[in-house]
Amino acid sequence: MLLENLTFEEVENYLKEKDIILIPIGSTEQHSSYGLIGTDFITAQEITKEVGKRLNILVAPTLPYGMSQHHMAFAGTITVSPLVYTQLIRDIILSLLSHGFKKIIFINGHGGNINSVRTAFEQVKYEGKNGFLEIISWFLLPEVQDLERELFKDENGYHATPSEVSLTQYLRSKVFSDKKKEKDRDNINVNMDGEYFPLTKEEFRAFYPDGRIHSSPWLARVEFGRKIFEKAVESIIKRIQAYEKIEIK
Repeated sequence: MLLENLTFEEVENYLKEKDIILIPIGSTEQHSSYGLIGTDFITAQEITKEVGKRLNILVAPTLPYGMSQHHMAFAGTITVSPLVYTQLIRDIILSLLSHGFKKIIFINGHGGNINSVRTAFEQVKYEGKNGFLEIISWFLLPEVQDLERELFKDENGYHATPSEVSLTQYLRSKVFSDKKKEKDRDNINVNMDGEYFPLTKEEFRAFYPDGRIHSSPWLARVEFGRKIFEKAVESIIKRIQAYEKIEIK
């Protein structure tokens, strides 16, 4: 049920039966020397595709770029400004609403996207458009966070986490054959007084010189990634099933 693989006629037929679509969004940004630059969009994409498959719901193409300006001091990061990202999300929503989709759900893999996406929702409503708009960040799901605490205790942290590294190890195991896996004793984050957000790229690198935020990515394991994937998919399915029952006014 991938939008990219359908013709316009097949989409029209889908809309006769269902009015919901899922959109995976993430970012292209550093995840320390342990994690992939594509982590946030890879995780969102694969989780969304599995949810769409199990529920027979259409999945739009993945948006791989996000609001990542605070990571720009690390090579390979690509960012979109908050204003541009808000406008982009708005335009995607308006396009889908115009075709008859009434429930548009973004499955998100990057915390930096949340404010801009919600601002886009407000802008769409300001323009008087009816429809149900939601963003689900898989890493903020209480069920997922409970599992993370079980697996990693208090060492998951907030960025380049063992949770997301485990998940990408599960999803793309082959590319991790030459990636760092052992703890680096020479460059370990410590709790720092006076932390604040948002940050410029220079501030971020000063606070977190190796790209992590209080995380222990060396704890990542493929088997943990499989468990996290299933928990995220199951949790999102429950929410989507509830959203499908909502009547749009």
